[in-house]
Amino acid sequence: MPVMPVISVLASLTVAAVLGPDLPPLATPAAAPAPPAAAQAAQPAEALDGIDPVLLIQGKEVQGKNDLKIERGKFVYLFATPETKATFEKEPAKYEIQLGGMCARMGGGATGNPSDYFVYDRKIYIFGSDDCHKKFAAAPEKFLPRPAAPMPSAAGDLRQGAALVERMVKALGGAARLDAVTTYVESFSQTQKRQAAEATITTRALYRLPGDVRVERTVVTADRTFSSANLLTPAGSWFLSSERAFPQAAEGRAAAEQEVLRQLVPLLHARREAGFKAAAVAGATVDGVSEDRVRIQRGAVDVTLGLDKASGRPHSVSFVGRGTDAEIGDCTIVLDDFRDVSGLLLPFSERALFNGAPDANRTRRFDAIAINTPLDAGLFEPTPVTVK
Repeated sequence: MPVMPVISVLASLTVAAVLGPDLPPLATPAAAPAPPAAAQAAQPAEALDGIDPVLLIQGKEVQGKNDLKIERGKFVYLFATPETKATFEKEPAKYEIQLGGMCARMGGGATGNPSDYFVYDRKIYIFGSDDCHKKFAAAPEKFLPRPAAPMPSAAGDLRQGAALVERMVKALGGAARLDAVTTYVESFSQTQKRQAAEATITTRALYRLPGDVRVERTVVTADRTFSSANLLTPAGSWFLSSERAFPQAAEGRAAAEQEVLRQLVPLLHARREAGFKAAAVAGATVDGVSEDRVRIQRGAVDVTLGLDKASGRPHSVSFVGRGTDAEIGDCTIVLDDFRDVSGLLLPFSERALFNGAPDANRTRRFDAIAINTPLDAGLFEPTPVTVK
């Protein structure tokens, strides 16, 4: 069975397609050419080459029967006996393919192949490539999402969290200026060295507040230029190639939200939304700076912002994310080089750490940041990108 089409997070597919398996965080392995749009709307795929999933987690590979099947989500499961079919029906979440059919190594945004499976801790996982399968099988715990700690709920923590958020807003330029933001645009370039080639990646993120985000990327190597984009709106999310717009699954959308909606301006601009939660957590010293810290949740975003105790200015952003090999770990971004942008004091330097070590892929210095620049409404429609 061919690998299912891969919808990338934040256009990381551009790097995969050009450079192969040595990928940045949240990228996906190179995939077969995407089929026509009609093919993507095909019926759910047969799972596990027809192997009975209930017996599979018991270590038995027994072929199921076509007259004993269940359609669930993206997949059709076959069963060897009426008894195993009934067992599945009672607890489908226990026996079905995990992570919504995403690649167990790469996570949200990278679709797995339902014929490429592995059982770990009595759960079934699938993969987007042989390399992903091998790395996951060698150390599954490195790649599986870990449960988030409970959000503090004590009244005092919530009051202090709200106060810390407002202190940050004041340090950045004040509530009036922040709340007046309607569009936010940031751009930066990176040169990444990979096994196959060196690439220059130019990224431009366009936010139309409160809920629309478009991230455009152009990847240039010695022999190729490749442009793509990711689009996130209340109506859906898409990966945009030069040929068509590919809708993202729910898991891909969640991963995209985590990446783009933790930026300071869109995150703090949303502080009065009903789904915005903030709670004070223990302080820390990060990169030599003593911080007050506030944990913020908004939709799929779950981050801890560290404030410089002396100034109230945001100094760090911490969250659980993926490293260069897609392993789960602790990410910290240290903010610096604050400059005035239309009355807001914003960081132009983000120095990233992964499990305490420098992370070149998430480290970036912005070439430009603009506030309230008019943006064409067509940019936020799911249409193919223009090849540059």
